[in-house]
Amino acid sequence: MYTRKILAYFWRLLVISHQRQPVVREIALKALYNVEIRKAVPQESLHTLFHRYSFSDRDKALATEIVYGSIRWRRRLDWILGRLMRGNPESLTPWIRQIIRMGLYQLIMMNQIPDSAATDESVKLARRYGHEGTVRLTNAIMRNAIRKRKEFEKPECRDNPIEEMGITYSYPTWLIKRWIERYGTEGAENLMKAGNKVPPLTIRVNTDRISPKVLVSRLRDHGIQVEPSRWFSDFVSMRHRGDPRQLPYYDEGLFQIQDESTGLAVHLLNPQPGETIVDLCCAPGGKTTYIAQFVCAEGYVVACDISLRRLNQVEENRRRLGLSQLHIIAMDGSLLALEAGVDRVIVDAPCSGLGTIARKPDIRWRRSVEDFQRFHALQLKLLENGAALVKKGGLLVYSTCTIEPEENEDVVSEFCNRQPEFHLEKPVDWPNEISEVMDFEGKVKTLPSIHGVDGIFAVRLRRDV
Repeated sequence: MYTRKILAYFWRLLVISHQRQPVVREIALKALYNVEIRKAVPQESLHTLFHRYSFSDRDKALATEIVYGSIRWRRRLDWILGRLMRGNPESLTPWIRQIIRMGLYQLIMMNQIPDSAATDESVKLARRYGHEGTVRLTNAIMRNAIRKRKEFEKPECRDNPIEEMGITYSYPTWLIKRWIERYGTEGAENLMKAGNKVPPLTIRVNTDRISPKVLVSRLRDHGIQVEPSRWFSDFVSMRHRGDPRQLPYYDEGLFQIQDESTGLAVHLLNPQPGETIVDLCCAPGGKTTYIAQFVCAEGYVVACDISLRRLNQVEENRRRLGLSQLHIIAMDGSLLALEAGVDRVIVDAPCSGLGTIARKPDIRWRRSVEDFQRFHALQLKLLENGAALVKKGGLLVYSTCTIEPEENEDVVSEFCNRQPEFHLEKPVDWPNEISEVMDFEGKVKTLPSIHGVDGIFAVRLRRDV
């Protein structure tokens, strides 16, 4: 029996050792295929592939750039493709369509990639994932794109300005119309431009283990460019295009990968040492681990989420950051089963995520206008269940990472009409440095085009004594 197990083990090693090491653009292709066909998250797909194969940091950065860029500029790339081929681009297989998108992205939008490299590598991939016909098609499209490159610099649809904006900035038409109605044409354009910028990587320092100043110094010793963040001293930002979980000191738990905008909801919650706090939708754990730092070892944070897979991320973060005061529960927040009477509750509700388009460009293609009412109903249910846990005089914070009113102001307004014992509270001690993100009622709102961070919404609600 043991002999068979040993032989099977060595056979697996032999098979693995003879597996072909994919080239870096093939990794990008596999990730894009997973995103389009299997609905995978780009970051997670890349992380899995990087973990399976060995690549240099430079190759990881190239694959990441190609994947995110091809997703971000998909509509514009498909417009270019439609002008370079006969027939409908949708008639291509997913593999060939992604290969050509990748190639066009490198030719049209990545100045540092030689035309020959973009063309040759695309043709090689077409040969591996297609047939001779698709090889010839890929080669012809790439060479035509090089010759006609200047024609694609500014799309023109004179009879349909919204369509032109959609192709120029690579956004769905329905979303552009919504934003124009709320922000005007210039405001919508600025929002789309902000969503197409590659955002810096932002991390939150685990101040239980290291000071921000010391961590910044150590990262700079590794040749990493690090700058202080805009609002909070325990956040820093850097330019990094590879897998952020491979950064120095990540495994040691000296920092958490987290956009600075997420800190606004936590500071609005204002957790205090020794308090009991419930985070009703905690995954992947950025806010809940930050809250745990504030309540200190004598506090108690209950972190709930319905997704076991995402709770594994929270558990990994809890262990890595050393937060014994954080307790994780698998639970559907819309079917509440916790004891009431806690000091504070945060409902960081599931949402469309349209405030995070710069960081998650695939969201613009995944969402539709029908999603807003679906999220609205769930958000209201979660907020009401969170309210049931709050003791008299306690605090309830509602937050999202979207900028859409159906998921933000409309949810809060309907909640307050249903729950008159809660009222909107504007904090009197809100720091002057971040006063720009809070309106006269106490609602916290950020726009990527104005504040340079993810778009978020957060309010504080006080339960009457």
